[in-house]
Amino acid sequence: MLVATHLLQAALIGLLALAPLPGLMWIAYAVTFAELTISTLSTPVAGALLPTLVPGPQLMQANSALSLGMTSARLLGPVIGGALIAAAGIPGVVLFDAASFLLAALSFSRLRVAAPVPRPADPAGPTLLGTWRSMGQEWRSGLRVVRQRPVILTLMAVLSITSLGGTLIDPFYMPFLISIIHADAETIGRLSALGGLGAVLGSAAASWLGSRASTRALIGLGTLLVGLLMLRIYTLTTLPPLYVLVPLLGIPMIVSNVALSTMIQRATPEAFRGRVYGTLGTTNALVGVLATAAAGVIGPTIGIVPMLVTAASLTLLGGCVALAFLPSEADEADPHPQAASAQT
Repeated sequence: MLVATHLLQAALIGLLALAPLPGLMWIAYAVTFAELTISTLSTPVAGALLPTLVPGPQLMQANSALSLGMTSARLLGPVIGGALIAAAGIPGVVLFDAASFLLAALSFSRLRVAAPVPRPADPAGPTLLGTWRSMGQEWRSGLRVVRQRPVILTLMAVLSITSLGGTLIDPFYMPFLISIIHADAETIGRLSALGGLGAVLGSAAASWLGSRASTRALIGLGTLLVGLLMLRIYTLTTLPPLYVLVPLLGIPMIVSNVALSTMIQRATPEAFRGRVYGTLGTTNALVGVLATAAAGVIGPTIGIVPMLVTAASLTLLGGCVALAFLPSEADEADPHPQAASAQT
C-alpha cells in the first residue's frame, strides 16, 4: 500500500510541471486535492506499520524520531525550494518533489514485515459492490474496537477536542498577528521559524521523556501546558513575548502528540491498527470541516481574540479529559490481540 501510494503521488506531482502553462492552473488544484486524498490512505497504514517494526518499549523514541524528521523537513523545505526555484525554476522543484516520493517508495519496498494472514477469497470474484461492502465491514470492525476499548475511545475524544481547537486557530492566527500584534511579513517569518525550532526541541524532549514519564502524563500534562501557553499568547497585544512563547509552545505540543500516537499504537490490537487509524483520521477530518464552517459563521461576530481563546480553552479541556479518563495501564500493549481481532 505505501509503495503504491507514494508511486502514485510521484506521478501526480509530475503533473504540476504543466500548471504554469496558459489555462492549466486548474491542474494545481486537482493535484493538491488528489495528494491530500491519497495521504488519507497512506497515513493510517504508516501508523499501523511502525509497531510491527519497533519493539513496544522503543515506540516513543521511534515516534519522536519520525516527528523530528518531519519537522526538520518542514524547516528545510522552504530553503531548498527557494534555492531550486532560483536555480532551475518550477520544473526543478517539481522534479525534486517527485523524486522524494520515488525515494520513499523505494525505501518502503525494502522493508521486511510479517505477511498478513490471508483472507478467504470471494468465489464470485471481486466486484465494485463487494469492495464497498468489504470496506463498510472493516469500518464497522474498527468502530467496534474503539467502542469496546475505553482507552482508544478516550484517545479519540482527546484527539477530537484538541483538533477542534487547532482547526479554530487556523483562520484567526494570521489576522491576530497582523491586526493585534501588528507584525509585518518579516516578523511573521521569524515567528514561523521559531515555532519550527520549538517543534524540533519538542521531538528531542519526547524521546528523552519517553522512558522517564508515563504516556498518560505526557498526553494530559502536555496538552494542559499547550492550552495555558495558547491562552497567554492569544491575550497578548505586544510582539516581544511571542519570541519566547512561540518556540515554547512547540515543545509540549510535540511531546503530547508523540505520546498520544504511541498510546494509540500500544492500546490497539495489531489486526485493527489500520482501521482504528482510519477511524481517527476520518473523525478528525469531520471535526475540521465542522470547525471551519462554525468559524466562518461565528468568527466575524465575536472577533479574533475570543475565537482564539475558545480554541485554547478546548485544548485545556482535552488535557483534563486525558488526565481524568486515561488509565496508567493503557501504556501497555493489548495482551490478547488474537481475541480482539477475532471480533468481526
